[in-house]
Amino acid sequence: MKKIVVLMAFVLCSINSTIAQEWLTSYTLAKKLALVKNKMMLVIWEDAANYSYPLLVDTKEGSQIVVELFESDKIKQLVWEYFVPVIINESNYDKLYHDGVKNRKASYIERFNDDKLKVMDPNGNILNLSERDDFSMTNMSLLIQKYALDISFLSNEMKQYFEHKNYASAFRLANRYLDFAMYAEDFVKEELIALSDLYIDEATDLLKLSDIEDKDALLQKQELLKIEGFLIIGKFKKARRFLKKHETESINDLNQSLFSFLNYVTFRGLDDMDQAIKWRDNLSQSDLNKVELLLKK
Repeated sequence: MKKIVVLMAFVLCSINSTIAQEWLTSYTLAKKLALVKNKMMLVIWEDAANYSYPLLVDTKEGSQIVVELFESDKIKQLVWEYFVPVIINESNYDKLYHDGVKNRKASYIERFNDDKLKVMDPNGNILNLSERDDFSMTNMSLLIQKYALDISFLSNEMKQYFEHKNYASAFRLANRYLDFAMYAEDFVKEELIALSDLYIDEATDLLKLSDIEDKDALLQKQELLKIEGFLIIGKFKKARRFLKKHETESINDLNQSLFSFLNYVTFRGLDDMDQAIKWRDNLSQSDLNKVELLLKK
């Protein structure tokens, strides 16, 4: 992905003098617009938006200045260029919490509840989970550089999930997020994989409620996909530890190819070619191309 460098000089010189567009106040509209524009949303709670929200912005000279998020027209225009910004009304809290947040990890719920800026995908799932310091000032330049993603790569799967939320659409989007993470900059890979894991967990819950056959095989596949996430960020020892939990004889026929792929990449990453070669014959050319991408230094 193209690296974005945002300096204050760009803010002052490149943005025209038209009146800045205000933040949206309809969460539903914001999600639809983000879907169409292939952008992430920039989200804040209404109560937090009623107070001063200072930001750091990097300058051309290498220093930083402090600007107000909701008072600077230049910042408003900058936000609209890279995100779909929305202020969520506090009255929406209960519905959002009970519709999908309450069963998530405590760290996710804490991030959902805080007053800091949140970067969400068009389905309303938080990407910037690593930013949890309530006392640090947000650096808008860094936030844009890291999270202003063009998500057109996810477009088809995102739309399918948005329009028809079920096991199949959740699983496909989770898988697509993993592919997206492989091509992403290193500094955002882990958070994209966390989003993939979130959709995998949701797919698991939806699968249990469905009448789809071969549930055991599909649940096993989802467990294996989480191991692929470790490989994307180079955690080969962790991947090996999780693969040891699965005996070869216990792998469903539908998952043999994926299991072989995971083992081959893991042993290659650990520089154990004697073990890796045992799995190579089970891989397709497409798998081998993916291996090289994962192991690319």
